[in-house]
Amino acid sequence: MASDKSTTANLFATVAKTPAVQALSRRLESGGALSCAAVPPAAQPFFAALLRQLFPQRPLVVVTDGLKTQESFHQDLATWCTVQSSKFEVQGSPAAQLSTLHSQPLFFPAWEILPHESKLPHADVISERLETLVALSAPSPLASRLSPVVVTTVTALLQKTFPAATIAARTRTLRRGDQLDPLDLIEWLEEQGYEPEAQVTHKGEIALRGGILDLFPLTSPWPVRLEFFGNELESLRQFDPVTQISKEEITEITIPPGGELGILKQSAQSSVLSSQTIPALATLLDYLPRETIFLLCE
Repeated sequence: MASDKSTTANLFATVAKTPAVQALSRRLESGGALSCAAVPPAAQPFFAALLRQLFPQRPLVVVTDGLKTQESFHQDLATWCTVQSSKFEVQGSPAAQLSTLHSQPLFFPAWEILPHESKLPHADVISERLETLVALSAPSPLASRLSPVVVTTVTALLQKTFPAATIAARTRTLRRGDQLDPLDLIEWLEEQGYEPEAQVTHKGEIALRGGILDLFPLTSPWPVRLEFFGNELESLRQFDPVTQISKEEITEITIPPGGELGILKQSAQSSVLSSQTIPALATLLDYLPRETIFLLCE
């Protein structure tokens, strides 16, 4: 298995030395957009991974025509990115010191509903969108870290969302030893769209029992149990939402907003009722620097 990974990883280095790829690299030195029209669909994820290797410190956005293509592209690209990560670890290149934050491609889907409909998107859709927005709005990565790769669709690229400043204001990181009032934290979580429940089993839910607060951040694979001693956050542990049994301890948790479309609608309605200016919105493009490379799959 290790030999197979090494052979596959060497494929990137071999292809990167070809005259055509060298010419492409010079063309994209300051950013730009590329079409995959001449690249067979099965080879397009490899081509995206190759661009990532050529420009590891520049964001790459893959734009697909729809959800089905987006999902298959993301899965294949994730496989190639895993191969690249193993190559960096073996060779000890500067990318070997990168954070795992951007080691896998991000998935930014479109809402599966229309904005005027009363129902809200599925929690998984909001989770994937917010995970991407939070990652892109984080402080600029160090030189030794990989920039993110985002797989999206034309529709998702055009849909409005939070501005980066709003995401930052509505995102909070809690660490063991922090001093805060659990009731104030509950109030803040509800303002961000989290729903109080008797027991946390789904994303976007919170539950307070004495000095224990359970919450399920939308960008987290597991819910987290916060244990307080007075106003001191003594411990943070992940737990199984089915059995409610605590798992391994963690040192910190980042809590993004508990919703997207619902909060946007509430903000707009509040502004109309109070005769204030409706807050400006943004698109995914507003989260990206000028040197971003766009790969158009159709």
